[in-house]
Amino acid sequence: MSKILYNNLEQSLLLKNSNVIKVSDRSISYHTDFKVKAVREYLTGKTPNQIFIENGFNLELIG
Repeated sequence: MSKILYNNLEQSLLLKNSNVIKVSDRSISYHTDFKVKAVREYLTGKTPNQIFIENGFNLELIG
């Protein structure tokens, strides 16, 4: 499990991203479509950071 703990505000911010299904205090569940898209983009040479940033995620928040 993640060592990051998400408070209520952080959880609500993460849930505003259409790529997120649900968030608990310790984990984020992503939509299947996002997972497939992320793998495809990774295979074309994008870094994980690029993929998450381009899909609206705050890297400081998700770790």
